[in-house]
Amino acid sequence: MNAGQFISGLVLIVLSAGLYFASRSRKAHAAQLNQAEALNLGQAALGRFYGKFQGTIIADQQLTTPYSVRPAVAWTAHLERGTEVPDDDGSTTKWQTVWSQSASTPFRMKGAGELWFDERGGMPNLDAPSTFDQSIHDITNPIIAPYVTNRGLFGRLNKPNFHAVETSFAPGSQAFFVGPVEAVNGFWVARRGEGKEYSVLTWKNEQQVRSRMSHAGTIWLLLSLLAFAAGIVAILVSFN
Repeated sequence: MNAGQFISGLVLIVLSAGLYFASRSRKAHAAQLNQAEALNLGQAALGRFYGKFQGTIIADQQLTTPYSVRPAVAWTAHLERGTEVPDDDGSTTKWQTVWSQSASTPFRMKGAGELWFDERGGMPNLDAPSTFDQSIHDITNPIIAPYVTNRGLFGRLNKPNFHAVETSFAPGSQAFFVGPVEAVNGFWVARRGEGKEYSVLTWKNEQQVRSRMSHAGTIWLLLSLLAFAAGIVAILVSFN
């Protein structure tokens, strides 16, 4: 028996199981979205409901994003440093996150009524659009200045390799929410999903969210079947 091929086969089968459950999770989320009712939050706030809500983001106070310097109600950003690592094919770039941060301020979404978002009450997952995505190689760029090492002669000869990414929700932008809402002190507040509840605020519209779920679920299922078949073949071959 070829032990290497046998172990590779087992790894592929385990991978196929992970992909299968990921596909099932996507399909479960799609089912929740299909069953969610459009929320009319103009009514008196009472109880807890699960549904979907489309509207415009309104900010009573706002933040400033770190890279694009734009107004926002919520942002997340990170900076990665790339290092060339030699391998059999020449070299591979290894990325390390050297800075990462996020921030949000209470805001509301206005549509069929108003829905409040406040991280103190359990903010749902945020899927914000990209507002900055840049590869930086200029040693004088202030974004990377604190993280550039070897500032001597040899350091200046080496071209730095950094990748800065930022996403944010801007006041006045359209957004779509699906998940639980709860009455708090007479206001409707978005909540993080409990258990397997799907809860997200996204810049995509409902049709785009539905399409993304469907495609991801199908692709992961196909990859799961391929990994399982490859694993079985590898195990059978290992006994020859």
